[in-house]
Amino acid sequence: METLRKLCNGKGFSLFESIVALLIISLLTIGVATGVNTAASVYKKSLFLSESDVLAATVDTALSDVLRFSSNITEQADGTVQFTNANYSVRNGHFLLKDGWLYLNLTNEKMDDAEDAPLAALLNGGIYTSMKIDSYILDYKDGVFSGSYVIQSKEDSALEKSYEFYFRPIN
Repeated sequence: METLRKLCNGKGFSLFESIVALLIISLLTIGVATGVNTAASVYKKSLFLSESDVLAATVDTALSDVLRFSSNITEQADGTVQFTNANYSVRNGHFLLKDGWLYLNLTNEKMDDAEDAPLAALLNGGIYTSMKIDSYILDYKDGVFSGSYVIQSKEDSALEKSYEFYFRPIN
């Protein structure tokens, strides 16, 4: 009733009432903005983890296809593992990481950074445009390939996830 009488008398709100209303609206706005930012951050992390798991499964399948059917496997003095795989036309080739992409050098006859090096991308160009592979390691010991790599977001370098793999050649 008091509020109705105030509205009808035409005096309006006091300075104190206006400041309290502005404070309440400001607190609500800050709360909503904080909630939206937190939700966006959680969504971005969740999306990265999901997409990186899909990429890791794809990378592991591609690595498996090449490594399981390899032969003439040797580890070089620099730690590079060379192998032959007739199905992929690899003759003493090896994997290398270049600009966030995993490549297969089909032979050791050409240096990795040579312009005419026979490099084949392990995955096609559209598979992971928002992510890159980092810290790729491949070892061969006791008849088993083992290794690891890190998938990192191109937009936020703090978003990364590590993966390990193990494959035994069939030959």
